[in-house]
Amino acid sequence: MLSLDTISVTDSVTNSSSPARWPLTLAAMTALLGVVLSVTLASRIQQAEERVAIEQFRIEAETLQANLERELQLYIEVLNSIRALHGLSGEVSGEALAEFVDKGMQHQQSILGAFGFAQRIGHGMRLSIEQAFDESADMGYRLVEQGADGGWISAGARAIYYPLTWESHTAALRVPIGFDFLSRTDARQAVEYIQQHGRPAIVRNPVAYEQQHAEHATHWVFTPIFVEVSDSGGQVASALIGFAVGLLDPGAMLERVLALSVPSPGVQVSLASARPQEEFSGDDMMILPDGQWLFQRAVEVINQEWWLSSRRDALPRSAYAITVLVAGLLVSLVLTSQLIVLAGRTRRIEQEVQARTSDLQHATAELERQMQERVRLEEEMSDLATRERQRLGRDLHDSLGQKLTGAVFLSRSLLSHFKATAKEEESHARTLNETLKEAVGQVRAMARGLAPVALNDESLVGALSQLAEEMTSLYGVSCEWVESDASPELDGKSKEQLYLIAREAVNNAARHAKPGRVLITLGTDSAGGFILKVEDDGVGLDEAAISGTGMGLRIMRYRARMIRAELEITPRPEGGTCVVCSSRPPAS
Repeated sequence: MLSLDTISVTDSVTNSSSPARWPLTLAAMTALLGVVLSVTLASRIQQAEERVAIEQFRIEAETLQANLERELQLYIEVLNSIRALHGLSGEVSGEALAEFVDKGMQHQQSILGAFGFAQRIGHGMRLSIEQAFDESADMGYRLVEQGADGGWISAGARAIYYPLTWESHTAALRVPIGFDFLSRTDARQAVEYIQQHGRPAIVRNPVAYEQQHAEHATHWVFTPIFVEVSDSGGQVASALIGFAVGLLDPGAMLERVLALSVPSPGVQVSLASARPQEEFSGDDMMILPDGQWLFQRAVEVINQEWWLSSRRDALPRSAYAITVLVAGLLVSLVLTSQLIVLAGRTRRIEQEVQARTSDLQHATAELERQMQERVRLEEEMSDLATRERQRLGRDLHDSLGQKLTGAVFLSRSLLSHFKATAKEEESHARTLNETLKEAVGQVRAMARGLAPVALNDESLVGALSQLAEEMTSLYGVSCEWVESDASPELDGKSKEQLYLIAREAVNNAARHAKPGRVLITLGTDSAGGFILKVEDDGVGLDEAAISGTGMGLRIMRYRARMIRAELEITPRPEGGTCVVCSSRPPAS
């Protein structure tokens, strides 16, 4: 039947195709495929060049980041190195220290730009310093802080002060001498940080000068200066006595780094102290909606996290990609035109093919009819054989069986007659009675074998149970029937074929497998179909025997196909063979 279905499908496909249309369809597909391939290839080339450019852009940005981090590290190292001048600032005059710095620390000044020192003082020392300043303009200074109007006012009273005591040159740090850094909240937090952690801290310098020169957004960098002191118990501890303060200009530092790194043309670089919330997506490399490339990565600046951003426009369309696209479109155009010309030449050939296809269709239809007739004849022969077996079984049971049963009763009467007269005749009569009983049993067994399910309206369950008893008696092997809770609903044909399959499987096991026990079960599967199992614990069958062409196996498989079932013969893991006949799943 599968061959007929395949032929029918092929037939319908042949009829549905229109002659002389396929070259035009092929031409359209060629044109479409050519355009798609050309565009895809050009796009792949463009993407490959973009990947190379993006990787180069990433490498430049990472190099820029590394150079910036080295520049920041150098700045901190130099700022740490000048802390020794703090002690010298209290021993020499400010003019002498400035001269020393100008002449002997030119390299440090080129890196730091501007620096100074802040000294920790108490409230009593403040009063002394400001009194000395009042008495002589050449000594002392006043402690000041920034007022609300941006001017300098006297610093508020506090227990501890950290005023600026010296700077590399006048107004270098954008605040006057005597400015108390603790007057600003952010600077006070930075002082607390360096005192607690012993590391430098950075804070923005938003004082009056910054408000007037917004393009120079500078930052203070505090580097702690500690001394060791002993308490009354002799314990040595570190005490913060002040800090060196440098003026860090991120813009100027970034310009120096860009001069060393030399990024590609069109690349825009920026360094921000705030995280770019609007653009940052978690990846350091992004393609923005406007097509720009953006590289963003956090840079550790002292005790803060700044963000380095590099931007550049996307690459223009690759000339090589455009050339490939144009060449692909031209080739597609040429092939399409050739196929259109071919369409006119194929009409005559297709007409001839159509005529031969018509002849093939007629031949196929005739073959299909003959195959269907063969299938019908096979089914009729099977039904005829079944009816003949059933008729013969009924004749044996109803005619010969009844007559032999009557003879049994006559022999029993004869046996009763001879019991009181002659012993020899009684023995012959008893033998005759036993022989007739055996004949009746054999006739009934033959009748059940020829018509096992239909005879006397017996069910398949009863027939299988009787089969187990007969096989146990016939072969001397323990053959058991296990009845399941739910028996499947079957028609007469299925009952008969399942019984015959079970009988053949039991006979094969008893004759060839040398089993000690044979088990027959019939039940339903999860889909509601039937499943028949015949299992034995014998020597089993090898793969060649299972897949062979023996008559018994071929007959069982044929009977399974007749009721649209599947037959599977497999070895049992614990030894022996399992024959399973189950209903096929419904076709999807």
